Amino acid sequence: MKKKTVALGLSLPLAAFAIGSVLASPVSAADGKAAFETQKCNTCHGVSTAGIAATTTSEKMKGPDLVGVVADAAWTKQYIKKEVANKTDKKHIKEFKGTPEELDAIVAWLQAQKK
Repeated sequence: MKKKTVALGLSLPLAAFAIGSVLASPVSAADGKAAFETQKCNTCHGVSTAGIAATTTSEKMKGPDLVGVVADAAWTKQYIKKEVANKTDKKHIKEFKGTPEELDAIVAWLQAQKK
């Protein structure tokens, strides 16, 4: 029996696996720094352990350095998505517009940042 091939010259089962792997591959925690910068979190927040400084010049818009700040991942994700308020009854200034995988990666990466 002759195997059918697709444009890349792969057999159909191999091509389906390769395409499925690319489409299903989540953003890893190692990509958290890249996602942090891609989503422009560094506009307001710095992460000093990673050499990231906030780029805003407005002290009003500048958020805290996030080293050692993220303890509860579930709450942090809700806060970034503006679903909950902080202890002073304020919500995050900007709602997160990235993917759930990017948010997971950012939060996991931030949790790994220790003082």
